[in-house]
Formats: sequence, structure tokens, C-alpha cells
Amino acid sequence: MPFSDREKSGVIDLLQNEEQNVPVLLQLARTVTKNVVEVDSTADALEYIFTHTDDCLTLLNRKAITKEILFKYLHSKQIPFQKDFTKTNLAKRVVEYWNSECPIEDEKRYQNGLANECLQSTELACVSHNTHSSTSLSQESEFPINLLARKFSEWFFNNYNQNLLKPQDFWPDARLMLQITASDGCEEHSCDNANSLLDTLYETRKLFHFFFNPNLTHSGVQGRMDIHGLVLVLACGTLHTQMDCVGIFECSFGLMRDPFSENNWKTKTIQLMLRSKGAPSNPSLQESDTLKEALTLPVSQEDLS
Repeated sequence: MPFSDREKSGVIDLLQNEEQNVPVLLQLARTVTKNVVEVDSTADALEYIFTHTDDCLTLLNRKAITKEILFKYLHSKQIPFQKDFTKTNLAKRVVEYWNSECPIEDEKRYQNGLANECLQSTELACVSHNTHSSTSLSQESEFPINLLARKFSEWFFNNYNQNLLKPQDFWPDARLMLQITASDGCEEHSCDNANSLLDTLYETRKLFHFFFNPNLTHSGVQGRMDIHGLVLVLACGTLHTQMDCVGIFECSFGLMRDPFSENNWKTKTIQLMLRSKGAPSNPSLQESDTLKEALTLPVSQEDLS
């Protein structure tokens, strides 16, 4: 079934109006066109997606649209959904929202959205000679160490939220330093083996009913090399309960390859800070006091595959 006008407006709201999702929009367009054309603007991306995707649910179930993206979108719209949700459940709930509850005025966005985007593209072209720094940032986000960091963070928090992490995912002597800061004080916990580390992580999530929603853009997840040769994954995001955003988290993972486990990356160290306070919609590493020093470490350009 083709996209309805409401669904088109919804896709624009999710992937174009939510600025942090624009890279996902462009990636989806390249996927549906099998990389045979250049996708330089969101207007082109939307046209390719609407033309070459069977229906809205097929689009939302694409790998590039993560469960975290759908969760965050529904939460921002204050749309309730079942407690034991899956990505499929969230995708269906988004489509239901677009087709039944999405404000009528949003439909107008698609009617003039493409024309406005063409105008914006023209304006951007006029100032393209001043975009060297943003281009460099975009290139840095594609360095192997940053790609690894985003892939690891998506995998880790997806499995953590579903209680799927196993001791085998960590080095036997893996260390955890956990700090929980709330209005009534600060708690600190430490562990020095994989089993106790995993028990502490799961007990904490169970106690507070947290859902971890990482900011999987370059501003929220980056990789670094520490002086001991560990790959550091620096990540931040928001903490949610069933319907509320209740705080933020900041963390640093130290990763090492295990030659006895098909040379896979395993976690050696975790520093995790949880703060129950008003959270920005999209926290970034640059705003973190605890991770500032780590951000000054080298950014490797070596192939880590």
C-alpha cells in the first residue's frame, strides 16, 4: 500500500524535523536505491523513499531505524505503548499514531515540505564555502573507531534493556564503577569480575525500572584510544521509565579483543554515571564534565575490523 498523506507527514516529522535523524533519512534513501544515485538533500531522500518503499511499516522496520529512535519519538509525543515492547510493536504504534492521532495540520507539511527543502538546499549551496569544519566533523564521524563505538553502543544498550547480556560478553576480570546521583545523595558501587558486574547492572535496572536510550549520533557516541591501548567507547543518553524521562547517563567502556573468542571485542572496564535530573532532549558528550578528559585522547583512523 502506498504511503498516505498522514504517513508521509509522519515520516517527515520523524526523519527530517528531528535533526539528529537526518543522517538516518539519507542512509535509508541510499539503501532503497541500492547506492546507485547520489542523495544530497533530504528532499531527494524523501522522494526516493516514498517511491521505492512498499509501505510505511516496511520503512520503519529497516535496520537503520532503531528501536531507540522509535521509542524516543513515541515518548516525545506522549503516546503510550505496551510495557514489554519490541521494535515491531513500536513501529506499528507509530503507524497507528500517524494514521489516527497525528494532528491534521501536520498533513500540510508534506504539501509544501519538498518546496521548502529545495529552497533550503539552494540557500545551503550559497554558503557551502564556509562548511569545511562541518565536513571535517562528518568525515571524523565515519572513522573506524567511531563506527565501532556506535555499533557497540547500539548492541550493548539494546541487549542491556532486554536482559540479554551474558558473562561471556565481558572479560572474566572486567571492572565496573557505577555512580548513581539523585536529589537525596550519591551512591557508588564497584565490581571486579564479570559475574558481579552483570548482577550489579541488572539489579540497578530492575530497581529503578530504567530504559537506557543512547544518543547514537556522533555527538552522543565516540571512540578514543587510551594510553594502554584499550579502545574507549564514550556514550551518553537519557534514562526513561515507562512514560517519563527521569535523567541522563554517561559512560565509558574499555574494549579489548579476545584471541580465544574469534578475536571479538569484549568489555574490560565500564564507568557508568546515572543522574536523576532534568535531561535535554539529546544530551551530548561535549556537555559532559565526567567525559571531557577522555574526549581529549587520540582518535585513531586505523581499520579496526
